[in-house]
Amino acid sequence: MKKTEKKTAPAVRTTGEDAYFAASNSAKGFHSYYAACFDNARVGRLYAVKGGPGTGKSRFLREVAVFGAERGWHAEYIYCSSDPDSLDGVILTKSGEQGVALLDATAPHVYEPNRVGYREEIVNLGAFWDSDALRAKADEIAEWNRRKQEAYRRAYRYLAGYGEMSDTRDELTAPFLRRDAIRAYAERLMKDIPDGERFCPQTALICSVGMRGVVAFDTFFAMAEKRYLIEDCRGSAAILTDALYRIAEKKRLSARVSRDPILPEKIDGLYFPEAGLAFVVSRGGGSALPHRRVGMRRFVETGAMHGIRGKLNFSERMRRAMLEGAVEMLGEVREAHFKVEEIYIRAMDFGAKETFTKAFCELLFQS
Repeated sequence: MKKTEKKTAPAVRTTGEDAYFAASNSAKGFHSYYAACFDNARVGRLYAVKGGPGTGKSRFLREVAVFGAERGWHAEYIYCSSDPDSLDGVILTKSGEQGVALLDATAPHVYEPNRVGYREEIVNLGAFWDSDALRAKADEIAEWNRRKQEAYRRAYRYLAGYGEMSDTRDELTAPFLRRDAIRAYAERLMKDIPDGERFCPQTALICSVGMRGVVAFDTFFAMAEKRYLIEDCRGSAAILTDALYRIAEKKRLSARVSRDPILPEKIDGLYFPEAGLAFVVSRGGGSALPHRRVGMRRFVETGAMHGIRGKLNFSERMRRAMLEGAVEMLGEVREAHFKVEEIYIRAMDFGAKETFTKAFCELLFQS
Protein backbone atom coordinates (compact mmCIF):
# COMPACT_ATOMS: atom_id res chain seq x y z
CA MET A 1 0.00 0.00 0.00
CA LYS A 2 1.29 3.46 -0.86
CA LYS A 3 2.17 5.95 1.85
CA THR A 4 -0.64 8.34 0.87
CA GLU A 5 -3.20 5.55 1.06
CA LYS A 6 -2.06 4.64 4.58
CA LYS A 7 -2.30 8.19 5.83
CA THR A 8 -5.71 8.92 4.35
CA ALA A 9 -7.44 5.55 4.57
CA PRO A 10 -10.48 5.93 6.86
CA ALA A 11 -10.52 4.51 10.34
CA VAL A 12 -14.02 2.99 10.59
CA ARG A 13 -15.45 3.15 14.11
CA THR A 14 -18.39 1.18 15.46
CA THR A 15 -19.30 3.07 18.63
CA GLY A 16 -22.46 1.23 19.62
CA GLU A 17 -24.10 4.67 19.85
CA ASP A 18 -26.31 6.82 17.67
CA ALA A 19 -23.20 8.78 16.67
CA TYR A 20 -22.48 11.34 13.97
CA PHE A 21 -20.86 14.73 13.25
CA ALA A 22 -22.54 18.14 12.89
CA ALA A 23 -19.64 20.02 11.27
CA SER A 24 -16.71 19.39 8.96
CA ASN A 25 -13.38 20.71 7.75
CA SER A 26 -14.27 21.30 4.12
CA ALA A 27 -12.78 22.62 0.89
CA LYS A 28 -14.38 25.99 1.71
CA GLY A 29 -13.29 26.13 5.35
CA PHE A 30 -15.13 25.11 8.49
CA HIS A 31 -18.68 24.04 7.62
CA SER A 32 -21.24 23.90 10.42
CA TYR A 33 -24.57 22.07 10.39
CA TYR A 34 -25.43 23.24 13.90
CA ALA A 35 -28.57 25.07 12.79
CA ALA A 36 -29.93 21.98 11.00
CA CYS A 37 -29.15 19.73 13.96
CA PHE A 38 -30.16 21.90 16.90
CA ASP A 39 -32.58 24.59 15.70
CA ASN A 40 -35.53 22.34 14.89
CA ALA A 41 -38.92 21.46 16.30
CA ARG A 42 -37.81 18.33 18.16
CA VAL A 43 -35.46 20.35 20.41
CA GLY A 44 -37.48 22.21 23.03
CA ARG A 45 -34.67 23.10 25.41
CA LEU A 46 -31.09 23.88 24.51
CA TYR A 47 -28.02 24.41 26.69
CA ALA A 48 -25.01 26.18 25.16
CA VAL A 49 -21.90 24.97 27.00
CA LYS A 50 -19.07 27.50 27.22
CA GLY A 51 -15.48 26.99 28.38
CA GLY A 52 -11.92 26.67 27.08
CA PRO A 53 -10.13 23.53 25.90
CA GLY A 54 -9.56 21.07 28.71
CA THR A 55 -12.42 22.37 30.87
CA GLY A 56 -14.35 19.11 30.56
CA LYS A 57 -17.07 20.11 28.10
CA SER A 58 -17.04 16.74 26.35
CA ARG A 59 -17.18 14.84 29.63
CA PHE A 60 -20.00 17.07 30.85
CA LEU A 61 -22.00 16.34 27.70
CA ARG A 62 -21.44 12.59 28.02
CA GLU A 63 -22.35 12.50 31.70
CA VAL A 64 -25.62 14.32 31.03
CA ALA A 65 -26.39 11.96 28.13
CA VAL A 66 -25.67 8.85 30.20
CA PHE A 67 -27.76 10.20 33.07
CA GLY A 68 -30.67 10.77 30.69
CA ALA A 69 -30.25 7.42 28.92
CA GLU A 70 -30.44 5.61 32.26
CA ARG A 71 -33.86 7.23 32.72
CA GLY A 72 -35.28 6.15 29.38
CA TRP A 73 -34.15 8.98 27.08
CA HIS A 74 -32.67 8.21 23.66
CA ALA A 75 -29.26 9.84 23.28
CA GLU A 76 -27.72 11.02 20.00
CA TYR A 77 -23.98 11.65 20.34
CA ILE A 78 -22.57 14.37 18.11
CA TYR A 79 -18.80 14.16 17.87
CA CYS A 80 -16.25 16.87 17.12
CA SER A 81 -15.23 16.79 13.46
CA SER A 82 -11.66 17.86 14.30
CA ASP A 83 -11.27 15.58 17.33
CA PRO A 84 -13.59 12.57 17.00
CA ASP A 85 -12.67 11.43 20.51
CA SER A 86 -14.56 14.42 21.92
CA LEU A 87 -18.23 15.34 21.87
CA ASP A 88 -19.62 18.52 20.32
CA GLY A 89 -23.15 17.89 21.49
CA VAL A 90 -25.89 15.50 22.55
CA ILE A 91 -29.59 15.41 21.72
CA LEU A 92 -31.93 13.60 24.14
CA THR A 93 -35.44 12.61 23.09
CA LYS A 94 -38.24 10.69 24.78
CA SER A 95 -41.79 10.00 23.73
CA GLY A 96 -44.16 12.54 25.24
CA GLU A 97 -41.31 14.79 26.42
CA GLN A 98 -39.70 17.93 25.04
CA GLY A 99 -36.37 17.17 23.36
CA VAL A 100 -33.24 18.43 25.13
CA ALA A 101 -30.01 19.41 23.40
CA LEU A 102 -26.63 20.40 24.79
CA LEU A 103 -23.84 21.66 22.58
CA ASP A 104 -20.29 22.93 22.74
CA ALA A 105 -20.81 26.59 21.90
CA THR A 106 -17.14 27.63 21.66
CA ALA A 107 -15.00 28.33 18.58
CA PRO A 108 -14.97 27.29 15.81
CA HIS A 109 -18.65 26.33 16.12
CA VAL A 110 -19.68 29.39 18.10
CA TYR A 111 -23.36 29.31 19.04
CA GLU A 112 -24.84 32.43 20.58
CA PRO A 113 -28.31 31.86 22.09
CA ASN A 114 -30.95 34.31 20.87
CA ARG A 115 -33.91 32.86 22.79
CA VAL A 116 -32.24 32.98 26.18
CA GLY A 117 -34.26 31.92 29.20
CA TYR A 118 -37.38 30.54 27.53
CA ARG A 119 -35.63 28.04 25.21
CA GLU A 120 -31.88 28.42 25.60
CA GLU A 121 -29.54 28.72 28.54
CA ILE A 122 -25.79 29.10 28.91
CA VAL A 123 -23.70 26.67 30.97
CA ASN A 124 -20.35 28.26 31.83
CA LEU A 125 -17.67 25.73 32.79
CA GLY A 126 -15.23 28.63 32.99
CA ALA A 127 -16.65 29.19 36.47
CA PHE A 128 -14.43 26.33 37.67
CA TRP A 129 -11.03 27.51 36.44
CA ASP A 130 -8.36 29.51 38.24
CA SER A 131 -8.04 32.72 36.22
CA ASP A 132 -4.79 33.68 37.96
CA ALA A 133 -3.22 30.38 36.91
CA LEU A 134 -4.31 30.96 33.31
CA ARG A 135 -3.04 34.56 33.29
CA ALA A 136 0.36 33.27 34.38
CA LYS A 137 0.42 31.12 31.23
CA ALA A 138 -1.04 33.75 28.90
CA ASP A 139 2.01 33.99 26.62
CA GLU A 140 2.32 30.22 26.30
CA ILE A 141 -1.39 29.86 25.52
CA ALA A 142 -1.18 32.61 22.91
CA GLU A 143 1.83 30.98 21.22
CA TRP A 144 0.21 27.54 20.99
CA ASN A 145 -3.03 29.10 19.73
CA ARG A 146 -1.03 30.95 17.07
CA ARG A 147 0.56 27.70 15.92
CA LYS A 148 -2.83 26.01 15.92
CA GLN A 149 -4.40 28.69 13.73
CA GLU A 150 -1.47 28.62 11.30
CA ALA A 151 -1.76 24.84 10.96
CA TYR A 152 -5.52 25.18 10.37
CA ARG A 153 -4.91 27.76 7.63
CA ARG A 154 -2.47 25.45 5.87
CA ALA A 155 -4.85 22.51 6.24
CA TYR A 156 -7.67 24.50 4.66
CA ARG A 157 -5.42 25.44 1.73
CA TYR A 158 -4.81 21.75 1.10
CA LEU A 159 -8.53 20.99 1.42
CA ALA A 160 -9.28 23.81 -1.04
CA GLY A 161 -6.82 22.18 -3.44
CA TYR A 162 -8.60 18.86 -2.96
CA GLY A 163 -11.85 20.60 -3.87
CA GLU A 164 -10.34 22.17 -6.99
CA MET A 165 -8.92 18.83 -8.15
CA SER A 166 -12.29 17.18 -7.46
CA ASP A 167 -13.96 19.78 -9.70
CA THR A 168 -11.37 19.09 -12.39
CA ARG A 169 -12.00 15.34 -12.13
CA ASP A 170 -15.75 15.84 -12.35
CA GLU A 171 -15.45 18.14 -15.40
CA LEU A 172 -13.29 15.58 -17.20
CA THR A 173 -15.54 12.62 -16.44
CA ALA A 174 -18.95 14.30 -16.89
CA PRO A 175 -19.38 13.28 -20.57
CA PHE A 176 -18.70 9.63 -19.71
CA LEU A 177 -21.18 9.09 -16.87
CA ARG A 178 -24.42 7.28 -17.71
CA ARG A 179 -26.64 9.53 -15.62
CA ASP A 180 -29.98 8.23 -16.91
CA ALA A 181 -28.93 4.65 -16.16
CA ILE A 182 -27.85 5.65 -12.64
CA ARG A 183 -31.19 7.36 -11.97
CA ALA A 184 -33.09 4.33 -13.32
CA TYR A 185 -31.06 2.09 -11.01
CA ALA A 186 -31.90 4.34 -8.05
CA GLU A 187 -35.61 3.95 -8.90
CA ARG A 188 -35.24 0.17 -8.87
CA LEU A 189 -33.51 0.25 -5.48
CA MET A 190 -36.34 2.30 -3.97
CA LYS A 191 -39.40 0.95 -5.83
CA ASP A 192 -40.58 -1.40 -3.07
CA ILE A 193 -40.41 1.18 -0.28
CA PRO A 194 -43.92 2.44 0.65
CA ASP A 195 -44.54 6.17 0.65
CA GLY A 196 -44.24 7.93 3.99
CA GLU A 197 -46.18 10.80 5.50
CA ARG A 198 -43.62 13.60 5.42
CA PHE A 199 -40.19 14.14 3.90
CA CYS A 200 -38.03 14.82 6.92
CA PRO A 201 -34.27 14.98 6.24
CA GLN A 202 -31.94 15.13 9.23
CA THR A 203 -28.32 16.11 8.67
CA ALA A 204 -26.01 13.56 10.29
CA LEU A 205 -22.46 13.30 8.96
CA ILE A 206 -20.79 9.90 9.34
CA CYS A 207 -17.30 10.92 8.23
CA SER A 208 -14.79 13.62 9.20
CA VAL A 209 -11.29 14.78 8.33
CA GLY A 210 -9.57 16.03 11.45
CA MET A 211 -6.77 15.64 13.97
CA ARG A 212 -7.05 11.83 13.84
CA GLY A 213 -7.06 11.68 10.05
CA VAL A 214 -10.10 10.39 8.16
CA VAL A 215 -12.62 8.83 10.56
CA ALA A 216 -15.90 7.19 9.53
CA PHE A 217 -18.67 6.00 11.83
CA ASP A 218 -20.55 2.78 11.01
CA THR A 219 -23.74 4.31 12.45
CA PHE A 220 -26.01 4.04 9.39
CA PHE A 221 -25.12 0.38 8.81
CA ALA A 222 -25.52 -0.40 12.53
CA MET A 223 -29.07 1.01 12.51
CA ALA A 224 -30.14 -0.54 9.19
CA GLU A 225 -31.43 -4.00 8.36
CA LYS A 226 -30.60 -3.77 4.66
CA ARG A 227 -27.28 -2.19 3.68
CA TYR A 228 -25.67 -1.08 0.42
CA LEU A 229 -21.99 -0.11 0.19
CA ILE A 230 -21.47 2.02 -2.92
CA GLU A 231 -18.07 1.65 -4.59
CA ASP A 232 -17.40 4.91 -6.45
CA CYS A 233 -15.99 5.16 -9.95
CA ARG A 234 -14.85 8.56 -11.22
CA GLY A 235 -17.33 10.50 -9.06
CA SER A 236 -20.43 8.60 -10.17
CA ALA A 237 -21.47 7.63 -6.63
CA ALA A 238 -22.60 11.19 -5.90
CA ILE A 239 -25.07 10.98 -8.79
CA LEU A 240 -26.60 7.83 -7.30
CA THR A 241 -26.91 9.25 -3.76
CA ASP A 242 -28.44 12.45 -5.13
CA ALA A 243 -30.99 10.40 -7.09
CA LEU A 244 -31.84 8.34 -3.99
CA TYR A 245 -32.32 11.55 -1.98
CA ARG A 246 -34.70 12.99 -4.60
CA ILE A 247 -36.73 9.79 -4.67
CA ALA A 248 -36.98 9.89 -0.87
CA GLU A 249 -38.29 13.46 -1.17
CA LYS A 250 -40.98 12.36 -3.63
CA LYS A 251 -41.91 9.41 -1.42
CA ARG A 252 -42.10 11.66 1.66
CA LEU A 253 -39.64 9.55 3.66
CA SER A 254 -37.75 10.38 6.81
CA ALA A 255 -34.02 10.34 6.12
CA ARG A 256 -30.69 10.68 7.84
CA VAL A 257 -28.43 12.47 5.37
CA SER A 258 -24.63 12.43 5.55
CA ARG A 259 -22.67 14.85 3.42
CA ASP A 260 -19.09 14.50 2.23
CA PRO A 261 -16.98 16.29 4.87
CA ILE A 262 -14.77 18.03 2.29
CA LEU A 263 -17.34 18.47 -0.48
CA PRO A 264 -20.62 19.20 1.36
CA GLU A 265 -22.59 19.53 -1.85
CA LYS A 266 -22.24 15.75 -2.25
CA ILE A 267 -24.14 13.12 -0.24
CA ASP A 268 -22.01 10.24 1.02
CA GLY A 269 -24.61 8.36 3.04
CA LEU A 270 -28.36 7.91 3.50
CA TYR A 271 -30.40 6.04 6.09
CA PHE A 272 -34.16 5.59 5.79
CA PRO A 273 -35.51 4.55 9.23
CA GLU A 274 -38.99 3.58 7.98
CA ALA A 275 -37.48 1.09 5.54
CA GLY A 276 -34.49 0.06 7.68
CA LEU A 277 -32.37 0.82 4.63
CA ALA A 278 -28.90 2.41 4.40
CA PHE A 279 -26.65 3.48 1.53
CA VAL A 280 -23.05 4.49 2.25
CA VAL A 281 -20.32 5.48 -0.19
CA SER A 282 -17.19 3.43 0.45
CA ARG A 283 -13.94 5.25 1.28
CA GLY A 284 -11.84 2.18 0.73
CA GLY A 285 -12.92 0.25 3.81
CA GLY A 286 -15.74 -2.19 4.35
CA SER A 287 -18.07 -3.20 7.14
CA ALA A 288 -18.27 -6.26 9.35
CA LEU A 289 -22.05 -6.12 9.01
CA PRO A 290 -23.68 -7.99 6.11
CA HIS A 291 -24.13 -5.70 3.10
CA ARG A 292 -24.48 -5.63 -0.64
CA ARG A 293 -21.79 -3.96 -2.72
CA VAL A 294 -22.83 -1.61 -5.51
CA GLY A 295 -20.08 -1.24 -8.14
CA MET A 296 -20.47 2.01 -10.06
CA ARG A 297 -18.00 1.14 -12.81
CA ARG A 298 -20.82 -0.25 -14.97
CA PHE A 299 -22.27 3.28 -15.19
CA VAL A 300 -19.03 4.84 -16.46
CA GLU A 301 -17.81 4.58 -20.06
CA THR A 302 -14.22 3.95 -18.99
CA GLY A 303 -13.20 2.52 -22.35
CA ALA A 304 -13.91 5.85 -24.05
CA MET A 305 -11.70 7.83 -21.65
CA HIS A 306 -8.37 7.09 -23.36
CA GLY A 307 -8.05 10.70 -24.58
CA ILE A 308 -8.27 12.16 -21.06
CA ARG A 309 -6.70 9.35 -19.02
CA GLY A 310 -3.45 11.21 -18.39
CA LYS A 311 -5.25 14.35 -17.15
CA LEU A 312 -7.66 12.26 -15.12
CA ASN A 313 -4.93 10.25 -13.40
CA PHE A 314 -3.03 13.43 -12.61
CA SER A 315 -6.09 15.02 -10.99
CA GLU A 316 -6.62 11.88 -8.90
CA ARG A 317 -2.97 11.90 -7.76
CA MET A 318 -3.30 15.55 -6.81
CA ARG A 319 -6.50 14.88 -4.88
CA ARG A 320 -4.72 12.22 -2.83
CA ALA A 321 -1.72 14.49 -2.26
CA MET A 322 -3.92 17.40 -1.14
CA LEU A 323 -5.77 15.15 1.31
CA GLU A 324 -2.50 13.80 2.67
CA GLY A 325 -1.23 17.36 3.17
CA ALA A 326 -4.41 18.36 4.98
CA VAL A 327 -4.20 15.36 7.31
CA GLU A 328 -0.56 16.17 8.11
CA MET A 329 -1.41 19.80 8.96
CA LEU A 330 -4.35 18.72 11.10
CA GLY A 331 -1.89 16.54 12.98
CA GLU A 332 -0.01 19.75 13.84
CA VAL A 333 -3.31 21.27 14.96
CA ARG A 334 -3.70 18.32 17.31
CA GLU A 335 -0.29 18.89 18.92
CA ALA A 336 -0.99 22.58 19.59
CA HIS A 337 -4.55 21.91 20.75
CA PHE A 338 -3.51 19.43 23.40
CA LYS A 339 -0.71 21.69 24.65
CA VAL A 340 -3.33 24.37 25.38
CA GLU A 341 -5.66 21.78 26.84
CA GLU A 342 -2.99 20.66 29.31
CA ILE A 343 -2.66 24.21 30.63
CA TYR A 344 -6.40 24.56 31.19
CA ILE A 345 -6.64 21.13 32.82
CA ARG A 346 -4.09 22.16 35.45
CA ALA A 347 -6.12 25.32 36.16
CA MET A 348 -9.48 23.55 36.65
CA ASP A 349 -11.26 22.57 39.85
CA PHE A 350 -12.79 19.35 38.55
CA GLY A 351 -14.20 18.40 41.94
CA ALA A 352 -16.42 21.48 41.94
CA LYS A 353 -17.29 20.90 38.30
CA GLU A 354 -18.40 17.30 38.97
CA THR A 355 -20.56 18.45 41.88
CA PHE A 356 -22.19 20.96 39.52
CA THR A 357 -22.69 18.26 36.86
CA LYS A 358 -24.53 15.97 39.27
CA ALA A 359 -26.82 18.78 40.44
CA PHE A 360 -27.44 19.87 36.83
CA CYS A 361 -28.45 16.34 35.77
CA GLU A 362 -30.79 15.84 38.71
CA LEU A 363 -32.52 19.16 38.03
CA LEU A 364 -32.75 18.59 34.27
CA PHE A 365 -34.33 15.14 34.60
CA GLN A 366 -36.23 15.67 37.83
CA SER A 367 -39.53 14.73 36.22
